[in-house]
Amino acid sequence: MTYKLMMALVSESQEGNCGDDWTYRLEAKVFHGGLRADAVIEVPEHKLASGEVREPFGSPEPVELFEGECDGPLQVRLLLIATEVDTFINDVGQASKEVTIDCPLSDDHPLVRDVDIAAGVRESPGIRNLNSVLTVRLRFTLTRL
Repeated sequence: MTYKLMMALVSESQEGNCGDDWTYRLEAKVFHGGLRADAVIEVPEHKLASGEVREPFGSPEPVELFEGECDGPLQVRLLLIATEVDTFINDVGQASKEVTIDCPLSDDHPLVRDVDIAAGVRESPGIRNLNSVLTVRLRFTLTRL
């Protein structure tokens, strides 16, 4: 059976005291008997206050991660690189996560799965104890064609 896997950003938030000027990059690689596809979503610099949960800045379009025959689970490797933008030295953190998406065998309904990925960021230089965590919620939608 042929399937299409889409990835969309659902929400973004940050908690902490590093600052409120953020940018981030999300990389995704799909493996199914080897590397089948990769995609990147970049969100430009924007204000994001601590404690605020909102739609991702700029409303990035969903990206197609995979289209093809699916006779077993898809492995999606995610890498989030979060940057709190400063005047002199940007503060950067990253996180990786692996997600397994099983292909339904006989269901015509799309499979929808939400996943959170969070990257910790520490203020540089490390003299001050300032830390933040940027969290991005993704939605994977697997549809049988």
